Order: sequence, then C-alpha cells, then structure tokens
Amino acid sequence: MDVNEIILSLFEFIIGHTLYILLFFKLNGLKITIKRVILTCIIRLILGVFLYILSNLLLNNLSFYLGDVIFGLVLSFVFLRPLPKKLLVFYGLLPFCLWDLFFNLITYYVLPVFGSKHRLLENNFIYFFIYFLVTVIVFIFLKWLRYDFTRLKINDIENKNKGVLNIANLAMIAYSLEMNTLAFLDSEQNINTFTYRQIVLVFNLIIIMGVIQRLDVYLRVRLQEKVTFQQELQLQDMEKYSNHVEGLYREIRGFRHDYSNLLTTLHLGIEDNDMAQIKEIYESVLQDSSKQLKNHKYDIGRLVNIKDTALKSLLAAKCLEASEKNISVTVEVPDPISLDCMTMVDFITIVSILFDNALEASMMTDCPSVKLAFFQLDDNQLFILENSTKEESLVISELYEFGYSSKGKDRGVGLYNVMKLLERYPNVSLNTTSQEHTFTQNLEINLSILEN
Repeated sequence: MDVNEIILSLFEFIIGHTLYILLFFKLNGLKITIKRVILTCIIRLILGVFLYILSNLLLNNLSFYLGDVIFGLVLSFVFLRPLPKKLLVFYGLLPFCLWDLFFNLITYYVLPVFGSKHRLLENNFIYFFIYFLVTVIVFIFLKWLRYDFTRLKINDIENKNKGVLNIANLAMIAYSLEMNTLAFLDSEQNINTFTYRQIVLVFNLIIIMGVIQRLDVYLRVRLQEKVTFQQELQLQDMEKYSNHVEGLYREIRGFRHDYSNLLTTLHLGIEDNDMAQIKEIYESVLQDSSKQLKNHKYDIGRLVNIKDTALKSLLAAKCLEASEKNISVTVEVPDPISLDCMTMVDFITIVSILFDNALEASMMTDCPSVKLAFFQLDDNQLFILENSTKEESLVISELYEFGYSSKGKDRGVGLYNVMKLLERYPNVSLNTTSQEHTFTQNLEINLSILEN
C-alpha cells in the first residue's frame, strides 16, 4: 500500500466516521461534545483492532463487513446504557440501517442509469459525493416526515407496542446480516449476489419503513395523549387555584371588615384615654393577626406574575397539595415572567418531576418545607426549588443514574428522564446542591445563547 492509498483510506475513515457519528447522535438526541467524539474514536480504533485479530483467526474478512453494525451497537450500549436492551439495540442499529438502505437504493437503482455501478464507485470523488449525499438524504427524510424517536427513551412502551419494537429490531438485524453476508460473498468469494441483494433490499425496505412508521404513529399518539392529559390537569388545577384565591379573598375581606370595627373601637379607646381597653384589643386581636398575615398560604398569590397559564396552574396545584400535606411552602415570583427558549410540555414535565420529588423528600423530615422561586436575572431565567431533607447531604453524582433513588428501589427514573429532556436544550442547565439538610435544584435557562 503506497502513501496515496494510505491517505485515501485515512480520509475515507475520517469522513465515514464523522458522518456516522453525526447521524447516530442526531437520531438518539445526544449532544455532540468533544469528550464524546474522542470516546467514539477510541471505540472505533479498539473495535478495528479487535475485528482485525478476529478476521485473522477466522481466516476471512466477514467480521469487517459487520463492523459498522457492531460499532453502532457498542456506541448505543456506551452512551445509552441505562435504557432497556431492546431500545439499546434499536438505537444502535437504526442509524446504520437507515443510511445503508438509502445508500443501496442509490447504488443499486440510480447509479446503473449512468453506467457501471462498480466503475462509478471506483471514482473517489463520486464515492465520497454519494457518502455525503446519502447522509443529507437521511437527515432530510427525518426532517420531512418529522420522525423523532428520542421520545422512546422517556415513554413507557405499552405491551401491545413492544411487539412492534421487537419486529423493528429483528428486521434490522436480519437486514444487516443478510446484506453484509451477501456483500462478503460477492466481494471475497466472487459469487454474484447482486440480484439477491436487490430482493433483500426491497423486502427489508418495506418492513423497516413500515415498522418505523408504526413507531412514529405510536409516539405521536402518546404525545397527543400527554398533551390532552396536561390540558385536563391544567383545567382542574386552574379551578383549584381560582377556588383557593377566592377563599383567600373572602378571608381577607372578612378580616378587613373585622379590622374596621377594631380600629373604630381602638379610636374610641384612644379618645377616652382608656389604656386598658387599648391593651386588651392589641393582646387579643392585633398581636395574633400579624402572625396570621405572615402565613405562607398567602404566597400563592405571587404566582399571578407567571404569564404562562399552564405553568401557573401546575405550580398552584403543587403548592395546594403541599399545604394539604402540612408542608410549608414559600413562593417568590417578584416580577412578571414568561417561559422562553423551552417548550412548555418539556418544562412542565421537568418541574412536575422536581416538585413531586421535593414534596416526597420533605415529608420525611420533622419540619417539611419547600421553597420556590422563578425570576429573570439579566439574560438568564432561573427556576429554583429547595426542600428540606432527612439526610444532611446526598451524593449528587448518583441521583441521576437510571433506577437510583434515595427513597428506595426502582424509584429513580424521574430524574433520569429530566436529564434526557434537558439534552435537547444546550442553553439549559440544572445545578444540584445538597447540604445542611437542604436540597436545591437550580434550573437555569440562558436566553442569550439562542439569540446569538
């Protein structure tokens, strides 16, 4: 192998690896970071060495033809490991199968129109152009049909739809094995398998696309159900909020009426210089009334500054739930504010999970309390939730692992889902602290990132 061939092979590796990584991270909803890119390169090199050794032991190169499939599965198990194995297989195979389906469609049915397929692919420029073209087509395909399979990670798959996922995995496994085995026989054993590959391509294209469409319909239905459920909850929460505000209004109105009578009596006592009467009024009524006015139940009125009705109703319902459980709730929304740079469904899902965890954790303490703040500081919107904890401090690094919970077995899925939702928003960060029997979640939305 001369220098030009080495450079060409290296260039092919870099291009192929880069395009595959872009597709893998896009389909799985993962953010591309330098650390993750370096890790994928290390995995690819280790896998290449392993397949080289394996091919020498087996005395054939079949394992190399399955390299991309194995690479996708390894990446899935490394980056998405907490997910169920069925989903790991799905997310590992989907990028390769989608790309390979479109690549084969072009090379089997489009290129022959312009001449010999093999002769055209021997041209490096045409070969790399098709590489780029196929990747662009896959992205356009996903964008055009608005496929988003990342929500499979945060939705519990019903039993009747688990079969669809199994069929999708079996179809992609069968396609990968069949196409790569036939390609190996054609290239290494000089057995003409082109016709068989065309049949396998068409057959599996129908199955895989059909199953993908079925999964997409399932996700859309689940999303619509969630939106409908949120709307129903919003109406219920708004009704509770309105009733609570009306109750507070009646209470304050009655309090104002009583105060008017007390002030009249106090005025008469002052005119008569009756200090005994003045002292009696203060000790029996006025002294306790100041404590009554400081009751945190009046804090809920500060939610009026939240302009998003859905969010306001959710927070009101959570605050009322806390009051019913004898949890002290403090609310701080100093200025009018409206959510920016996040979808309301995702934000409400995150806030709901965090608030439920806060209520549950605070109930285990002797003095349960929850503090809520939502405000804007310069170019940042801050949503801060603080609750009392039984433990003096918690190990933060373990809290967001799949299945982990300080409250018992199989209770830690919620916070894991929070992190998966936040992966969609590069401008949003969640800072968690735990100290002195206080647990704080600080959700920060940077408004300037997307503006720039």
